[in-house]
Amino acid sequence: MQKNQRAFICVVAILLISSGYPGAVSAGAPDDYWQQFVHYQMNVSLDPATKMLTGTSSILYRNNSPNTLDKIYLYLYPNAFRNNETIYAKEEAKAYWRMLPNAEAAGWIDITEFRIVPQKLSAKLETAISAFKIDDTILEATLPQPLKPSEEIRIELAFKQKIKKFQDRSGYRGNQFDFAQWYPKICVYDEAGWHPYPFHAQGEFYGEFGTFDVTIDVPFDYIVGATGVVTEGDPGWALVQVDTALSAADWTKKYAEMKFGIAEKMKTQPRRHVSFHAENVHDFAWLTSPDFLYERGAYDGIPIHVLFRSEAKSSWTKAVTERGRRALEWLSTKFGRYPYPQLTITHGLLGGGMEYPMLVMNASESEGLILHEVGHIYFYGIFGNNEQKEAWLDEGFTTFQTRWYFESRDQQNEDPAANKTWLARHRPQNSDNSSNRGWALNYMTSGYNEPISLYSYKFKNGMSYGTNAYTKGSIFYEMLRYVVGAETFDKICHEYFNRWALKHVNEARFKQVCEDVSGMELDWFFQQWLHEAKLVDYSLGAVKREKTVDGKWQTTVEINRNDEGIMPVEVELTLANNEKVRQRWDGKAKKGTVQFTTAVEPRHAALDPNDQIMDKSRLGHGTMRVEFIPEYPRLWNYNPPDAYVVTYKPSLYYNDIDGLRLGMRFNGQYRNTRRLGLAAWYGPNSSELDGRFSFGNRFHPHWNYQLALSKLEGRISGDVSLLGTWSRALFTPPTFNLAIGASYSELPAEDVKYAFRRIEVGNNVLAAPTWSAGKVNQVYLNFNVNPRGITWRSLLSYEIRHANSAFGSDATFTRLQGGLRFWVPTSAGDGFYFRLFHGTFLRQEDDKPLQHLFYAFDANPSEQFDSFYLRSRGALPAEAHYHRPGGGNLRGYFDQPERAGKSL
Repeated sequence: MQKNQRAFICVVAILLISSGYPGAVSAGAPDDYWQQFVHYQMNVSLDPATKMLTGTSSILYRNNSPNTLDKIYLYLYPNAFRNNETIYAKEEAKAYWRMLPNAEAAGWIDITEFRIVPQKLSAKLETAISAFKIDDTILEATLPQPLKPSEEIRIELAFKQKIKKFQDRSGYRGNQFDFAQWYPKICVYDEAGWHPYPFHAQGEFYGEFGTFDVTIDVPFDYIVGATGVVTEGDPGWALVQVDTALSAADWTKKYAEMKFGIAEKMKTQPRRHVSFHAENVHDFAWLTSPDFLYERGAYDGIPIHVLFRSEAKSSWTKAVTERGRRALEWLSTKFGRYPYPQLTITHGLLGGGMEYPMLVMNASESEGLILHEVGHIYFYGIFGNNEQKEAWLDEGFTTFQTRWYFESRDQQNEDPAANKTWLARHRPQNSDNSSNRGWALNYMTSGYNEPISLYSYKFKNGMSYGTNAYTKGSIFYEMLRYVVGAETFDKICHEYFNRWALKHVNEARFKQVCEDVSGMELDWFFQQWLHEAKLVDYSLGAVKREKTVDGKWQTTVEINRNDEGIMPVEVELTLANNEKVRQRWDGKAKKGTVQFTTAVEPRHAALDPNDQIMDKSRLGHGTMRVEFIPEYPRLWNYNPPDAYVVTYKPSLYYNDIDGLRLGMRFNGQYRNTRRLGLAAWYGPNSSELDGRFSFGNRFHPHWNYQLALSKLEGRISGDVSLLGTWSRALFTPPTFNLAIGASYSELPAEDVKYAFRRIEVGNNVLAAPTWSAGKVNQVYLNFNVNPRGITWRSLLSYEIRHANSAFGSDATFTRLQGGLRFWVPTSAGDGFYFRLFHGTFLRQEDDKPLQHLFYAFDANPSEQFDSFYLRSRGALPAEAHYHRPGGGNLRGYFDQPERAGKSL
């Protein structure tokens, strides 16, 4: 049996390779292209009780390269979760302080038998072919004899795997088991050599195309979904197939009958054996659970299998089969017909989605998620790029095609209005494309921008990796479509499929397709958008118009390139009859001009009218509209690229002097810059009109300036400051913040009525002064550092404030304040919180204002002044029982007055 099996593998491999199977040159590929071939035959058995998987694997490996190989490498990815000393665990700990808390959550794979059998076996090699060494997640073995071009070896091994609690794509949760990156897998050998990448916390994988024959043994009540088609046995789908014609009540009864029938069959058939066969794939994934339901759909004769957990029936039933069909139709139309014999969409355990050949694991029924993950069967599955080296080729492309799909259906956002809340339907919102671009521009202008082309695990953090691979990666394709034109881009997509489907792709191969189809030289484009971190910034210069002797109008528009990035840019001229005409400038020089000759008088010019070139600011592109809208909850992220957004809302609060104070607040911003605040309140009893003005802007990636002026409840104040922020990478600690500024405040003696605190002593209500009259003019410096990012609050901070009569201040003092906070977590998830506070006055004059003293139990009145609920007496009922963190922060001193001595 074993000899016949080996012979069969060799014959099948030779026949498939000679007929254009991966490894052979096919239509469209360069003559010197090659790729290796691998055929896995695996038998695995799952024991849910012990969380163990045991198996054997016979791997045929054919060397289609022109080189002779002396070693072989295999990925053992489950070992990334063996303990806290693996590369993966150390990277996770460095980034998130996430640790494997105990042995139950850990997972690993052990190789219990290992043999390498050459094509021509000699007796003297029998004692040397089982040696190997393992480093982290990579197995390395020296071949018993060199593997020459066109020769084959067979690797025979046995393994046992401890299945971890679900983490990072695979594992178990409850009675569901998701198997991804789970088996001993041959590393890729291509024109660059071997790629024995260990399992990193960031990035994905690279696989060798081939054939998989996998037999899976599970308990009978476990339903199985996998890469490939069923060739033997029963995956159990018919036992749990949903009857979509039944009512909810009838289905509940039917489902109970189905579960009872399965339990009865288990009495005589305790285990399920099912075999799957897959060709032209570079990975194999599967999952199993006794809680799955099954539905079936199809596209153009291709079956679509859907497996989902029973509690999700109301949202998955009917919808997912149709969304899967639309995904296959879209991808087949835009790129090339889906080449595999089936598609399986499953309800995975992970929070988002994950792709594998012919199978995706999704957390929800979202159409956008289905389009993204099924798209990955093309961009990673059919086009087998190295996901560690060039993640933009798969993550960027499938993110782009998902957005392209919704744009083609005239949907700005993927979720239909019926699925949105009332607030989401009525408040303004960015389109998905606008949101992606806005986020990308925030990152690109942050001072931490990195090139798209870095290896996944070399990005500074997961946010930078995700932004570059997904967001900027998808925008790369938008920019490409703009440069070559939409019609040419469509042709590029089809030619890319025709030339490189079911092969390994890379930047050079994709670029060659783009240049061949477009007839354009695109070195500059690929270099700038993939390998550099340049910014695009164009603005309109002078616009001159004159009427010629023949009665026509000649308009000359100047364009300035203000940064290093280069893009061809369009100028649109609007005429008096509202007709619009456009011209494109190549954008390469620092300054350029375009000329229009029109029969109708021109009115105004606009630059990049459709916001296509990822300009870092559209200020200077022409007329900027101002949009006034109510301040809806969570409207902070509404930032259209072509408008200055001003939000407004009523503002009211209560105090003992005026009773209910009424007012309005306005806030304006352009893409999170040029922040403007205006507010006004009126006191009916005092007849006082108060107001506040603030403005801030980022003028450097790490620096902002802010200005604030106010007249509030008898107090007049002003502040001007420079704010600087630095960190190792965006959102990655340590984070350093520095504020340098000057402030002015004044409480005239006649307005001290506002500056009292309500104190209750028994049945008596007293009013104690909390604010000293007079002027306090200060300069200050505040520094804080968050060394680990455990909380959003700073862990170490210090502030120096100095007031002096030389500044026109009625008080003179130097005030120091510092704090240290840290959190020591335990493996159980709890921990110990520790805080130190120190405050002192270096000058001991008696005129230290009450509002700047140190309080034992909460923030002082100056620190509370920005909150109009707290700034004056009567703002809240029984105000003495309100605690705002600050000062000594001692709850035991809650109702005590300020600590007015030298220090606290």
